[in-house]
Amino acid sequence: MAVKKVPFGATGDGQPVDKYILTCGAMEAEVITFGATVTALRVPDQEGRATDVVLGYSCVAGYEKNGGYVGALVGRYANRIAGASCLIDGERVALEASEGTKQLHGGVKGFSYRVFSGEITGDSQVTLTYTAADGEGGFPGQLTLKATYTLTENALRLRYEAESDKTTYCNITNHSYFNLNGGGDAMGHRLWVAAHRYTPVWEDSIPLCMAEDVAGTPFDFTIEKAVGRDIEADCVQLKNTGGYDHNFVLDGGQGLRLAARLTGEKSGITMETWTEKPGVQLYAANFLETDSQTKTGAPYGRRQAVCLETQFFPDSPNHPEWGDILLRPGKRYDYTTEYRFGVRQEG
Repeated sequence: MAVKKVPFGATGDGQPVDKYILTCGAMEAEVITFGATVTALRVPDQEGRATDVVLGYSCVAGYEKNGGYVGALVGRYANRIAGASCLIDGERVALEASEGTKQLHGGVKGFSYRVFSGEITGDSQVTLTYTAADGEGGFPGQLTLKATYTLTENALRLRYEAESDKTTYCNITNHSYFNLNGGGDAMGHRLWVAAHRYTPVWEDSIPLCMAEDVAGTPFDFTIEKAVGRDIEADCVQLKNTGGYDHNFVLDGGQGLRLAARLTGEKSGITMETWTEKPGVQLYAANFLETDSQTKTGAPYGRRQAVCLETQFFPDSPNHPEWGDILLRPGKRYDYTTEYRFGVRQEG
């Protein structure tokens, strides 16, 4: 068990970026201070070979220029907020638009594009901190965020803690693009999701209601199936988003619980997503397109990965009837997500 800190270059405006390499048994993770981004995650496949299961870039410029939030911590509010405005105790607050008239992932320069401070805080553990100014992205309140990444012998644990001096919203997630085969098309990956309901959306990806049943639709992952099996189905919801890019409303339960299981059909690697949040966004990398600044030197393309982003529901800041998720002064935002790894058991 160990953590090693090394330089990882600098941003375009000259801010130095560090990389932390965490090891524990056969597991290894790399995290950079730019966007608190997971740049590599190596786990053993069914033959015991180390396999890097996340997409990433070879330099800071790759993360700055390519978009897609590859591997990044996303906030202050992950996902989309309609009309780039939200309700706080009945008052409407204007936010920064970053996707047409909507806000996506915290604004034009959300947490994914900020440089965090890093500190080694334990065996195979690093804590990254960032303080967002009052009004950043349009959100009220100075918000202090602490993200602690811990590597164990079979998991990467992400704990997010935040406090604000004004009533605000906070919804942090990780936006890693997983390919459990280590590369290539990911639509053969098999997926199970603990959700009998999902959130349908309009053509602009804003929810048209909180939830509909998955039964009888391409969104039914209650029985494991290949991610790509139904992705080209004649379905308005899939056409609206070019494939899966939807929130799944997790079945009942409290505390850290199993939300989804993804399996690499070639590597045999399994990944369980555990969360304390009520939802998980399935994104099938429908619009992923990068240059060659990747770790492999080859561009990434459409549907070469699967994202499982644990979250509060999209556009919840405009729907207080979906639940009170406001972060108030004196209260602490404290949520954990774990990605647990193993290998497929035959028979």
